Amino acid sequence: MITILLAFFGCVLIGLSIFVLYRGSFNANTNESDAKKQLEDAKQKIETLNQELEVKSKNIVESELKLKQFKSESLGQVAGQNLPIVEISNVDIAEDDDTHHDKKKVHKLMYNHQIRFALLNVGKSSLKEVIFSIKDIYNDPKTKTKKHKGSSHADDASEIGLYDNIEVNTLNLKSKKMIYTSNLPSSFGVGDYSYHLIVEWSQGFYQMNVIVEEIEGKLKFKYEYYDVDGNPIKM
Repeated sequence: MITILLAFFGCVLIGLSIFVLYRGSFNANTNESDAKKQLEDAKQKIETLNQELEVKSKNIVESELKLKQFKSESLGQVAGQNLPIVEISNVDIAEDDDTHHDKKKVHKLMYNHQIRFALLNVGKSSLKEVIFSIKDIYNDPKTKTKKHKGSSHADDASEIGLYDNIEVNTLNLKSKKMIYTSNLPSSFGVGDYSYHLIVEWSQGFYQMNVIVEEIEGKLKFKYEYYDVDGNPIKM
């Protein structure tokens, strides 16, 4: 709509400029017939500009309608998909927040948070061949004793970072499966952390950045989602 208005005012200014130009020519010329011809030419040019503006305005309106329709269809398709959803929770695995010493409560200085990742299937059917990949710089996957079969990403830290890849053959409908745990470094209650996740299944793919902010021992999470090409998407 703003584009249409700008185009309209642009044409009006052009028309006025042409009119003023030919009006000046009319004042300068003594031949009245030539002045009338020039004025008629100016009117025809203004009419031509108006017709061009109408065509461009119609094209802009049609383009905006198509864009709105495309966005609506895209959101509907995403909403209707059978997606594996990542659920993230955390727990402080250190001692209780307050410890007793000589019958006095002493506030804990150190925090040891554990981040827990689970996969949920809240869709319409079971999910097949789900692969959960995580880049966890706080825990080295090579030190884990549990082995995971299936790897869709190269474990080459020099190229894309070190990922731990976990394959779930079948994620049943309305089920929840704890998939991964990560222990954050001990802290004094303040810190910033991040994880990069990739979730693949037989019908789709998405990437996920998890940004964790620790303030006074409490964690706040922020999530960013991307498609296979790294373009932001809304989930």
